[in-house]
Amino acid sequence: MKTLGVLLCLVFLAAAETGPAAVPAAGPSPTVVPVAAPATVPVPAAAPAAVPVPATAAHVFYVSIARVKWNADDARLDISVRIFTDDLEEAIVAKGGPRLRLWTDQAHADRDRHVSAYLASRLAFRVNGVDRQLTYAGMEDALDATACLVQITGVGRVETIEVENRILIEMFDTQANVMRFEIAGEKKYVNLSKKTVTGTVRFGT
Repeated sequence: MKTLGVLLCLVFLAAAETGPAAVPAAGPSPTVVPVAAPATVPVPAAAPAAVPVPATAAHVFYVSIARVKWNADDARLDISVRIFTDDLEEAIVAKGGPRLRLWTDQAHADRDRHVSAYLASRLAFRVNGVDRQLTYAGMEDALDATACLVQITGVGRVETIEVENRILIEMFDTQANVMRFEIAGEKKYVNLSKKTVTGTVRFGT
């Protein structure tokens, strides 16, 4: 369940800087301005009754965060795609796959194959005008999300990257797929959605 809400989304973005285990650095301490307390504080006679919140209310937004980083030494693009685990599992079930029960002691034995197949059906890259194949490299637990790891090998230079990202758009009308690129010190972002599933970034210009 998306119990962390928007805070989790911010954690995703911060973690994309250094990997799944990164923690955002603390900023400068805010300036505290003392404010005089009121002379009296009215106290209500009785607190209002709590209003129950449906479990589905936590699902207020749908987002994946992809980090694409060029490893120049190994001539490789390393790609990490963070997807809410419950949404990823529902998408695989909707395609006729089993319920994977990721990150539990009942996880499906063939979970990697199903996750790899889903990514291959929803994510495509063209580097320097050439369609490139994704190589699945595993997945990691990332709070309420799953970090899916893929690679594109044999990338000795990067001038343009064209990406098509259809992750979860068949499931949720408001799905947003954020792409973050880091190539030779340049950082760029592309925001994709159901209305716009493709984007292009250029580097060194």
